[in-house]
Amino acid sequence: MIQTLATDAMTRSMTEVVDALHGSAFPAALVRLIQQQVAFDCALLLGVGSRPVYLYDNLHHQRALLFDRYLTRHFSQDPFMQALEQGLEAGVWTLAQVSRGRLDPEYRHHFYQATGWQEEVGLILPVRGGFTLMLFLGRLDKRSSLSRDELARLEALFPLIHSLCRQHWREGATLLAQSPMLPGGADLKATVEQAIASVGGASLTRRERQVAGLLLQGLDTEAIAAELGIGSGTVKNHRKHLYAKLHLRSRAELFSFFLNHLITAPAGTPP
Repeated sequence: MIQTLATDAMTRSMTEVVDALHGSAFPAALVRLIQQQVAFDCALLLGVGSRPVYLYDNLHHQRALLFDRYLTRHFSQDPFMQALEQGLEAGVWTLAQVSRGRLDPEYRHHFYQATGWQEEVGLILPVRGGFTLMLFLGRLDKRSSLSRDELARLEALFPLIHSLCRQHWREGATLLAQSPMLPGGADLKATVEQAIASVGGASLTRRERQVAGLLLQGLDTEAIAAELGIGSGTVKNHRKHLYAKLHLRSRAELFSFFLNHLITAPAGTPP
């Protein structure tokens, strides 16, 4: 009976994840699916190209530190980030495995002691060329360490998680954080995606709008070239042309232009 209930719950969670593909509810549904196998208190999902891109979290304790410190400064000291730069392969990894017992004291203070995370496991999920997802799962109870059985369950679930993430963040998908539905049914993420797709309007070519959209998402020249399958020199030319057409001189001015476009564009503006 207990086994049947567990199987039914897992089936419901898998169905929810599949139904949520390409929608704003996907990351939360994915986390619930994993929680059917292994209990944890916190989850943080980042996309990593040239630098981490915030995608989702369910943090309740010291959440401001994520944006005030980690994403602005301390991510470079993260042992998972350092291991990824050194070629860490796809899979399920514990903090002990990636740090090899040599955790930076400053990082320990600014992250683990400040947030209360006592146990951490990271799922490394390459989804396309030059872009990898990192899903961090944490526990706040220092008495609750990850058991071998729990680690084995995560490893058994990993191929399914990886496949679902590749489908959701497929080639060409916008790299934006997933947003909840706003009052009245408006989807903030969809609104921003629509604004990115239409920035510059008829003044820009389709390729120039693509380059502008990726610049707005924080990608550098090399990352944009890899994303679009073109040379870095071509990216620079498109950037030069779109700046000239929009009378801009820098990425900062592009952001300002985009925010004005986002605020003033009528609902349903076509790409």
